[in-house]
Amino acid sequence: MAELIGYLLTIDAIITWSLASLVYKFGLGKTDTKGTIFFRLCCVSLFTFLLSLIIGSYSFFSSLSEQELTVYLISCLICGLCVTIGDLMYFTSLKKIDASRAFPLTQLSLIFVYPFAFFLFGEELTISMLIGGMLIISSVFLLSKKDKDNTELFDENEQGDKNQKESDVYVGVLLGTGAAFFWAITIIAFHQARAISHDVHVTNFIRVFIATISVAILGLFQRDYYCAFKKENRDDLKYYGYMGIAGSLSLGLADSLFFEAAGINGLILTSTIAANTPMVQQIFSILILKEKFRKRFLIAVCLIIIGNYIILFL
Repeated sequence: MAELIGYLLTIDAIITWSLASLVYKFGLGKTDTKGTIFFRLCCVSLFTFLLSLIIGSYSFFSSLSEQELTVYLISCLICGLCVTIGDLMYFTSLKKIDASRAFPLTQLSLIFVYPFAFFLFGEELTISMLIGGMLIISSVFLLSKKDKDNTELFDENEQGDKNQKESDVYVGVLLGTGAAFFWAITIIAFHQARAISHDVHVTNFIRVFIATISVAILGLFQRDYYCAFKKENRDDLKYYGYMGIAGSLSLGLADSLFFEAAGINGLILTSTIAANTPMVQQIFSILILKEKFRKRFLIAVCLIIIGNYIILFL
């Protein structure tokens, strides 16, 4: 029963992440990347704080030793900084390549999560998980593969430029891969903090709050991070609001669901199942954003189905 709950939580997270990625792609066509990062974090901080008061409990602090508290706070600090760096790279990637390519690249974080979870947390890495995970990762490469004509759709709803420079494609792919690495570090650090506190929602608020403060300090030197709050950008406030809501549901809620699931089924299994997110996101991108349907998507779906079958039933 516990494993089933873990699977359901993971599925909820997958759907939320996928939908949020579409909002990010749409919103970034109207907003500044740096301004979006800070505005979104402010919204997520408020959301996760309220969630921590309603569902979480801060009482665990009183039971932590000095060493445990130090490790916990360092883990939250690493988590908060890395998720922000990863988000900035991902949002910049979305500016250069379409969501159906950028988002799958971020799921390469699974490659980095496997060894960390195995060596740091002693989790079991079975042959079936490894084979299934590699099949899913193979589907990610298919989904993010460059078209033969080197044509990228920036955003068909906005009639964007269909002939982006090839260099933009490479930069977008590189940034998406970089986001995957930093998000993997985020996952490991958060899992460590959760193992100490046993409270996902409080831990999520603390790491988001750290990220918000860090960007606020950075904004003192790069004022672009504050642009969402400037009067001249008031007309775009609704788009920043969309991003804030999407961030609250994704970074604030879906991430919590993911780590709740990881506490039940283990980080390796949960991360492997979560690697299915690109398939769901790809479907949403085609149906909602009207992005280009690529025939290799069908091959990727088959790989994902086979990978999941091996993981769950063999």
